[in-house]
Amino acid sequence: MSVPSEYGVCAGSETYFYTASDRARNLLFYLITCGHFYTGSSYHIAREHYSGFLLYYIAGGQLTIRYQGETVVAKAGQLALLDLSLPHEYYSEEGSEFLYLHLDGVNIRQIWETICREQGGFLFHSPRADQVRAVIFEIVCAFRDDQLPNEVRLSEKLYGALTACLEGCADDGGSLLAEDSPVYAAVQYIRKHYRDSLTLEDMARQANLSKYHFTRLFKRSCGCTPHEFLILTRLNRAKHLLTTTDLPISQVAREVGYRSVTTFSNAFADRVGISPTRFRQYPL
Repeated sequence: MSVPSEYGVCAGSETYFYTASDRARNLLFYLITCGHFYTGSSYHIAREHYSGFLLYYIAGGQLTIRYQGETVVAKAGQLALLDLSLPHEYYSEEGSEFLYLHLDGVNIRQIWETICREQGGFLFHSPRADQVRAVIFEIVCAFRDDQLPNEVRLSEKLYGALTACLEGCADDGGSLLAEDSPVYAAVQYIRKHYRDSLTLEDMARQANLSKYHFTRLFKRSCGCTPHEFLILTRLNRAKHLLTTTDLPISQVAREVGYRSVTTFSNAFADRVGISPTRFRQYPL
């Protein structure tokens, strides 16, 4: 067991350090440090700049975080994800327990931005917080027992912890899309009526919500706007028709709700990367 020397960190805490290979730094998600801390009232960290990102799971007590012009109190069961290149400060006034991963990776900043944007900030609840906790705990235990996996497997675990943080803001089948959810009703309506000229008003009406509230809730649930979801639903059906039938492109366009074959072809090429004709010749 490695006992930290930071002032305010209590006995029984542990932290472990890792130096990633050039291969991991260039291609993978990689660990810098990890640990399980018990802190007293004197625990206080303040930095203007540091490397990597910090993912916390608050297991007990409270941890006050000052970051991006906000002061928030992280409580048991919450997750926090910080870009440490920005000024940050965190401290415990009454004691806390938390598990953490100090990590970095090839596109982690984009993941951090998405999580913060769609979860409403750097501190949040997630229905998969327990899964994140379990991943961090597993990695800490692997260090303790000298059973750390290779860098590829470790990268998979780190990525899994990050993507679990997205649950609830880009959810395909979780609690926000339960059958009694207004978003679920709209999704089912779109899947049934994608051939029609659907408007935002049509879709919001199914959810019995205002256009603004519906769009915001839909994006949080599905990871895209209602209009984008409609386009993707149409294109998925178009791919099926292109690969399983000999219908002309113009008819495929009409079958999936496009009145103009040019609009269909442009939308297809923009999101798939090739034209419908080429996709039919070389289905991906």
